[in-house]
Amino acid sequence: MRRILLPLTTAAALIAGLLVGQTAAPAPASANAPDRVLSGWMPYWMTSPSRPSGVDSAVANADLFEDVSPFWYSATARRGGGIQVRLNPNFSNAAANIAWAMPRLRGAGLVVIPSIADASGKGRMAATVADPNLRAQHVADLVSLTVDNGYDGLDINYENFAFSDGRASWDATQPNWTTFVAELSAALRAQGKLLSVTIPGPCDTANRCGGRNGYWVYNLPGIAPYADRVRIMAYDYTVRSIGPIAPIGWVRANVEHAVTVMDPAKLQIGVPTYGRARTRTVSGGGFRLSGVCPNKNGSSAERTAWRSATAMSAITARQIPGLLAEYGLSEADVTWNPETEESFFRYTKKVEWTDGAGNRQVCNAERQVNFVGPDAVLARTQLVGQYGLNAAALWTIGGENPAQWSALRSYAQSLAPAEASVAIDATPAVAFGQPTSVAGGVTVNGSPVPSAPVTLEFQPAGSSDWQGLQSATSGPDGAVAFQVVLPGSGRIRLTVPAMGSMAASQSGAFDVSVGSTVTARVKTKRVGAGDRIRVRAIVRPAQANQKVVLQVFKNDKWRKVKVARTNAKGRVTIKAQAENSKQRWSYRIVARRANGIAPGLSQEFRIRVR
Repeated sequence: MRRILLPLTTAAALIAGLLVGQTAAPAPASANAPDRVLSGWMPYWMTSPSRPSGVDSAVANADLFEDVSPFWYSATARRGGGIQVRLNPNFSNAAANIAWAMPRLRGAGLVVIPSIADASGKGRMAATVADPNLRAQHVADLVSLTVDNGYDGLDINYENFAFSDGRASWDATQPNWTTFVAELSAALRAQGKLLSVTIPGPCDTANRCGGRNGYWVYNLPGIAPYADRVRIMAYDYTVRSIGPIAPIGWVRANVEHAVTVMDPAKLQIGVPTYGRARTRTVSGGGFRLSGVCPNKNGSSAERTAWRSATAMSAITARQIPGLLAEYGLSEADVTWNPETEESFFRYTKKVEWTDGAGNRQVCNAERQVNFVGPDAVLARTQLVGQYGLNAAALWTIGGENPAQWSALRSYAQSLAPAEASVAIDATPAVAFGQPTSVAGGVTVNGSPVPSAPVTLEFQPAGSSDWQGLQSATSGPDGAVAFQVVLPGSGRIRLTVPAMGSMAASQSGAFDVSVGSTVTARVKTKRVGAGDRIRVRAIVRPAQANQKVVLQVFKNDKWRKVKVARTNAKGRVTIKAQAENSKQRWSYRIVARRANGIAPGLSQEFRIRVR
């Protein structure tokens, strides 16, 4: 609550009030805002009103995110050659869903850089980036998509080089790809947009990194100078058998290599929020099945049942608690692997099917789920602080176990600089040209912050810009004081820059009204009834054509006698008629508000009517 002060006597008295919580307009103390430690992707199927989990998760935890990338677009083959960029054909009602999602993401203050997936087919993207004309057209299309839709940038996720084209093509593709990234970066930066590049890791499964190990076609050291973000997909370590999704040693190897060839502050490490369920195998081959099971080469119905019993299925971390409950399991049945720093559990799936004789049969499949849950997500996100990375990129935002958020927020707050509480107090109304006292105090968690550089800033009435007026350093008790002549009415605040482990902070804004100073002198103090009187006035600051009003105190209120306007020097002579009643009359002159200067009053003066 604002406290209206009498004219200040000593700064010390005011500072004492500030430091015991009697401040007029403090910046309220609050928990540290978390560091932005996350990024990630939202699959298109999690970004619609009917399936909003991706958008909902991002918006609810927007304070943790550096940026987000919805998977809305595909790069597909263009007839006649080259690539076209279009909405993902599998994303039904895409335009309407994007129109629904974007205001929510923007309203939460999120940086939105949609992902472009390469759906052009084997070799098509490689051929496009190899041809200067086709490459230039593709760059232009990507920039237009970004600018026309008001996105903050784009995330390029071109995986066909790695998973379709074959390693024999990599020597030819690598330099063309690098040129493409450089050209796209320049074009996006010219529009003030960001470029994120998503790539598979530079390390193989034996933790051999760099050179011709890992997915070297993406040329991590070559593209890093051009990208604003480089995201390494540090997951899918095991794809064709039962095994870990993203063993921590392999993830760390990718990070430790990457930070030696690029700026860590650009690196986002991919973190999975999913798992895979597979049927266990027996020694010598075959699956662990019991009961009466279908023939994988039998009828169509048998083949369908066989796939249900043996096929791999992906499962989001969000679905894990429900799967456990479905099979009568609990968290106690989940095993944490300290070596890989992720989890697994086993269950028996019963597959019912009908044999050729029409008999209902049951096949029991022993399944194992390897997954990355909240503890594992936290362990990988902690690499951000350990190596100074830009963020941990979640695949997916929306598929996570909601239990992860409290731990991630606590971790992000532990990385964030402490926020100072900056108090300010001043006289709310001062006269133009007269110095006024402004006092403040800087504390962190209730303790004073000494030797903090503090700047007194001023925002003129009607303006959105702040300007520095004076600087000072807080004392041992965190207090600071200023004597300043304000140029006009407006708002003042105190700002403190980041220092050490303390974040940049500022006080609340304090409104100060600066009024004109008015001096008045009457030429004749005794006049006859109805005679002419002349009053000379000087108004500061001098403003040409400023309205001034001569007033008389009559019938218990101030009444207008005459209105006049100042010249460029702030001077005016007011000629008026004296009152008719014989007595001593009180007069004053009022200077009206003008150009950010509040009204001002002269001292009262008296004229005797004889």
